[in-house]
Amino acid sequence: MSGSRAFTLFEILIAILIIGLLALVAVPPIYRAQQDLRFSAAANRVRSELHRTRILAIVRDEDCRFRVTSPTSYLVECQGQDWRTLASHDLPAGFEISANSRPEFHPRGNVGPMGTIRVWNEDGDQKRVIIARSGRIRME
Repeated sequence: MSGSRAFTLFEILIAILIIGLLALVAVPPIYRAQQDLRFSAAANRVRSELHRTRILAIVRDEDCRFRVTSPTSYLVECQGQDWRTLASHDLPAGFEISANSRPEFHPRGNVGPMGTIRVWNEDGDQKRVIIARSGRIRME
């Protein structure tokens, strides 16, 4: 006889119970991490669009601005004879955006007025994207 031994039903049930308990403990932190990642991605997209707007102003040698149009959308516009919309964006579901100004980037890369763009998640948490007069953009 070989020394092999089969698992009993009780041993299998205990193994399933342990796996179930581990899953029960692990799922909430994984879900929260996923939500945090989505939140950071939404805020980073806004920051990237601000950088893009600044670069457009420099390359096109005209004023370009970032304008929040609703709690969930924003535009990138450049001014020739009048303001032209170059891009329109919507935030992913569950996020909102607000601004205390309409940052307008000039051909030298500076901005006026300075501003803060806030991105909010469903829980009321916020990330701030701050635009300094020099055109520097940072996120807090």
